Amino acid sequence: MARFKLLLAFLAFMICAGGIVVAYFYWKKFAEPEMFVNRQISGEGEVREKPDLGKRHFDKAIDLVKEGELVSARDRLLYLMAYFPESKTHPEARRIVGELNMDLLVSKIPQPNKSIHIVRSGDALVSIARRSQTTIDYIMRASGKANTLIYPNEELTVYPLALRAEVNLSDNLVTLFEGEQFFKEYAIQDTNLPPEFPSTASTTVTEKVAWHDGKPINFENTNYMDCAKWIRTGKIGLVFREYDSAIENGSQAWGIMLDTADMEELFTVLRNGSRVDLRK
Repeated sequence: MARFKLLLAFLAFMICAGGIVVAYFYWKKFAEPEMFVNRQISGEGEVREKPDLGKRHFDKAIDLVKEGELVSARDRLLYLMAYFPESKTHPEARRIVGELNMDLLVSKIPQPNKSIHIVRSGDALVSIARRSQTTIDYIMRASGKANTLIYPNEELTVYPLALRAEVNLSDNLVTLFEGEQFFKEYAIQDTNLPPEFPSTASTTVTEKVAWHDGKPINFENTNYMDCAKWIRTGKIGLVFREYDSAIENGSQAWGIMLDTADMEELFTVLRNGSRVDLRK
């Protein structure tokens, strides 16, 4: 009797297993393909776009900008860039962060390490800039000066500039970093490097030159504010300069060419000794 029950149980199990196999075969062979076709015809099978999780941070940052909360807006956008790089708002967030960083740097808004230097008798712009690890152009711009004359008891804004530049020729971008954090980027308008120039290079700024009528001038010259600016590095040929149509027409002057306004900013925030990295 016990053996008979076991046999019946075995037969029942086999029948169930066979039914499952047949059902699976039918599903894969007929039902699933038909359902797929029906979904495609009805449009239900379209891949839905994933929600942009970074957009709410972008929108909040824009609201903060409108409210004048520039530091909070900048930090919100940096968070977006770090954790939602796939967001469609990422490129615009990157651009706005650069503008906010520059505005915060040269404005009167208090920032860590930004301070006021009270001019004393015997002070000179060049010595103030050297002691404060900044540039003459930064002091003039942040202090709202239209000329290089300074007076005792005058208040000058100073800030220790520790930015590095990364040149990416594949993306045609010059990107500034403060430490490891993104600061701002600039579009390269044209490039003219020596043919034997290496694909990667690390160097530093060695000289900043202001040009007027084809001659170098110093910051005390009355034409300094409106003259062309160049930044030379320790690598021959790796020079930042204003975009010039003459380069386009076959001139052999080497350099990384930027728009005039971008070159002015770069000249303001990079100082002798600033690190420059290049990769093609």
